[in-house]
Amino acid sequence: MGSNGAFSSGVLNSEAGRKYATVFQIDENTLVLEQKDRRKGIKLPEESHTPNRYYVAFRKDGKDVKSIAKYGADGKKIWEIHTNEHNGIKPHFHYWKGNGQEEQGHPLTPEMRDLLNRIRNLK
Repeated sequence: MGSNGAFSSGVLNSEAGRKYATVFQIDENTLVLEQKDRRKGIKLPEESHTPNRYYVAFRKDGKDVKSIAKYGADGKKIWEIHTNEHNGIKPHFHYWKGNGQEEQGHPLTPEMRDLLNRIRNLK
């Protein structure tokens, strides 16, 4: 759980090198994260230490999901769901390409909508 390149550089081998903390485990492969430095904005890491993982971030008030990201077998982000509006699409997702997300937002797939609703209904 670090920023781009952190996994491959080995900085994640110690807890001190990690910028994120797990605050809740939804299931075996879906974790809720927050940045250790709470003064920073709410965002998810660009890479995962664990392949094929989902990470979730909640809004600061905790009332809704802010984003959900899917990571591939190589630990790199594949796509990220955002619950805010983007060009008339709410919620929406972006594919992750190289070092950032593509500009264009897309409507959620049925599987993405199910994932978002499952996480929103955890109480």
